[in-house]
Amino acid sequence: MPMTPDLASMRPQNPSLYRLAADGRSLDFLFAQCSACGGLSFPANAPGCMHCGAPADQAEPVTRPGGGTLLEYVTLHVALAPGMPAPSIAGDIRIADQVVEEGVIAVADEAALRPGMAMQAV
Repeated sequence: MPMTPDLASMRPQNPSLYRLAADGRSLDFLFAQCSACGGLSFPANAPGCMHCGAPADQAEPVTRPGGGTLLEYVTLHVALAPGMPAPSIAGDIRIADQVVEEGVIAVADEAALRPGMAMQAV
């Protein structure tokens, strides 16, 4: 049995963070781009720019392919959320310049993971 089961059958818990991409499998992330400094904030409904503090009404919505670079990961031997099996793998993933988010990583074996590798949101 894989360490982290296929998560494709799970329903989005917060669809304002992402949407299904055109390929029908991966996700697009919803960001806000600040007109003052050009920085991206996640999620798009953040109360203001996470880089310079400009108000949210000075940002434009931006959609980008969901994915990033794996920074670090850990195997969790307790449920991360109700209904999620254990063990599972969680990691910190850089999804944009100066934007790092935590995510559940669906792999059969954590030995396949390496910091710096590209990740795709599904």
